[in-house]
Amino acid sequence: MPEYNMPDPGEGLTEADIVEWHVKVGDQVKVNDNLLDIETAKSLVELPSPFAGKVTKIYAEAGATVAVGAPIVFIDDGTGPAPEHDGGAPAQGAEPGAQSSPAQASSAQSSSNQSGPAQSSAPAPAAQGPAKAAPAAARPDADEASAQRDLDGGMTGERLLSLDELPASKPTQQTVRQMLVGYGPADESTPSSTERRRRAHQVSRRGANERALRDEEIPVDTVRRLTARNVVHSRTSKVHTTAWVSTDVSGTMELVANLRKRREFKDLHVTALLVWCKAVCLAMRNNPMLNASWEDGSERIILHHDVNIGIAADTPRGLMVPVIKQAQNRDLLSMADELTRLVNLAKAGTLQPSDYRDGTFTITNVGGLGLDAGTPIINGSESAILAMGAITRQPWVVGQGDDEKIVPRWVTTLSISFDHRLIDGAIASRFLRDLAALVRDPAMAMAY
Repeated sequence: MPEYNMPDPGEGLTEADIVEWHVKVGDQVKVNDNLLDIETAKSLVELPSPFAGKVTKIYAEAGATVAVGAPIVFIDDGTGPAPEHDGGAPAQGAEPGAQSSPAQASSAQSSSNQSGPAQSSAPAPAAQGPAKAAPAAARPDADEASAQRDLDGGMTGERLLSLDELPASKPTQQTVRQMLVGYGPADESTPSSTERRRRAHQVSRRGANERALRDEEIPVDTVRRLTARNVVHSRTSKVHTTAWVSTDVSGTMELVANLRKRREFKDLHVTALLVWCKAVCLAMRNNPMLNASWEDGSERIILHHDVNIGIAADTPRGLMVPVIKQAQNRDLLSMADELTRLVNLAKAGTLQPSDYRDGTFTITNVGGLGLDAGTPIINGSESAILAMGAITRQPWVVGQGDDEKIVPRWVTTLSISFDHRLIDGAIASRFLRDLAALVRDPAMAMAY
């Protein structure tokens, strides 16, 4: 039967939001024609048509949150009529009004099964097109949803890097779609997301006789719902412990400046983060337990061979954690190339499931907000996460004895949260010591 159900977008997600339809009722489509765009907590995904025929029913309009496995469109290929049901069921926890049905919305009752279609109390007449979408006020756009995210969203915690630091890319068709869903560039007539958030959260200066403003209700969207579930699971299933060390990283800053001058690193993302990624791989050679995980439901510890480093990035859609796969096998040029690719995809909101799965260790950055250190929440099934503090000029004691003196140096604080079930304090401390030695003097890498 040529009924297309919401596919599994990956990473165990149970629902997705319909962003934009590229077809309408009555259109003829071919196999692999782009039907619609869906948005998950991680990415914007294009769904091609698996059938050829005429679009006769669209079960949910743009703005609806639909459970995986629920019907979203019927394409008549001549094998039979569309079934009589309401189609795409809203995902559990979806905000009221987010789903839409083809007809008799007032008499339809949604099923409690996330993956099944909603059942109607009476047969529905043939649809002429999608039902009325939820009003804009019922569902905040991506910028407003992003404004609600706190620093420990997406399990990993803090902001990694400012997107202003990234190389600008040429406008693409994807950029236009991003503007439609609210996280692309705004034109001059549209208030920026910062202005909207500032306006929405200004302290009231009303007089004593003015009517009090009501509190605003913000429906929980897919990103927030998944974030809440993940951070609660991480905090309740792991024994979080944190250690810190402050170190002089003037050697790293000098290396970064030299790399930026080299032709092969032109237009690549070359910052201290690049050196940190390489240093983590080297430090794990002597401290492999930082790249292990405790397998839920069993008494086994999985020691991972590949070092897959997740990079927490603050994007217009919120916190994203793309993963550099097999980082232990990459030189600095390969690492910079992959880091640039992933950050640009995260910035555009086009990360695919393969870009953010299978992480074994995460790096996040509280320094991007001007903070010295933090206690980030461990990501997913991983056992440790490194927080980079702000790199600032500070007075630092160098030399010994008669040669001792105070000079200005680039200084930062590294903090690591680790799962004490499998990583002892001594193991975490040795890893942090080795890491600090590598970023203090990158020439130490010659010893590994």
